[in-house]
Amino acid sequence: MRTPLLMIAFGAALAAGATTAAATGPVPTLAAPIADPVVVVGVDGNGQAQALTVGQELAVALPESPSTGYAWQLREADQNVLRQEGEPQFKPDAAFTPGGPGTTVWTFTAATAGTTKLTLATAPTQPWAQATPQPPQQFTLTVTVR
Repeated sequence: MRTPLLMIAFGAALAAGATTAAATGPVPTLAAPIADPVVVVGVDGNGQAQALTVGQELAVALPESPSTGYAWQLREADQNVLRQEGEPQFKPDAAFTPGGPGTTVWTFTAATAGTTKLTLATAPTQPWAQATPQPPQQFTLTVTVR
């Protein structure tokens, strides 16, 4: 008597599980295509060329030390081709000390097809640095957007 009762219970459990099976049908697709990855360029990209596709992001990461009184500033870029997104972000080195070195990241979006020269240069940010100016450092990247 015990065996048929177990078989009935097992059959009922199996039938109950079958009613909660996932519905079959077409696999949903993404609403928007996956964007090209962000291109990150550092000081080693100085003087180089970079190709992007419309909508792709470019991050330029340059070393900076706020305590020197100098900071990177945008000197040249066709904003119709390569649009700056927000303000540059300073990220301190792992062993953070106030005024210590770090990396400034500039973010751009490839807006329309074309070619532009992206130029960043250091400039004095403090009065004492302006009194004794140093030759600026310069970073140049030729960007072609397709």
